[in-house]
This record gives sequence, C-alpha cells and structure tokens, in this order.
Amino acid sequence: MRIAVQRSGGFAGLTEDLGAVDTLQLQPEARARIEGMVHTHDQHAQATQGASGPGADMFTYRITVTEGNNSRTIAFTDDGGQHVAPLRAIVDAVTGQH
Repeated sequence: MRIAVQRSGGFAGLTEDLGAVDTLQLQPEARARIEGMVHTHDQHAQATQGASGPGADMFTYRITVTEGNNSRTIAFTDDGGQHVAPLRAIVDAVTGQH
C-alpha cells in the first residue's frame, strides 16, 4: 500500500506534498498500524470527504491510497474537530509526526 499526503490552503494558499510511504518498506508493526488506520477509517473518511468548516485559511489535506491497480483519494479540511482526528492521525503517521 502506498499512501501519499498533500496539503493546500493556509494563509498563503500554497499546495505542497508532505510525503509518502510505501508500507511494504516498513517494519511489520509500523506497516500493520498504518494500514490498519487506513482500513479502519476508510468509511469515516469517505463520509467526510470534501467537508469543510469556516475559515478560508484552514488546511485541506488529500490522502491518496494506492493498493495494486486501485487508487482512492480522501480529502478533508482540518478544522481541528474530533470528526477529522482519525484522518489527521493518518497524515501524522505518513509524515512522521507520530
């Protein structure tokens, strides 16, 4: 599974690639944790896709998950709410912040 994260918005309105991870290159424990987060929160992510809160300077994240020939993108605006916490955890795991 390959997971890539892109962030856009903020005060400057820039788009940047935050990183990507190929879970096949990870240690088994880290691989299981990140893949589990993606699978566990996949339905939640689809439900919040494209959701946005108030504030033009918030960051919008795009998580692109590729498994074999299948690819899907989950987009969400990080308004700091609990409803995006599982998605933020995926971003943090991919970018090495957690």
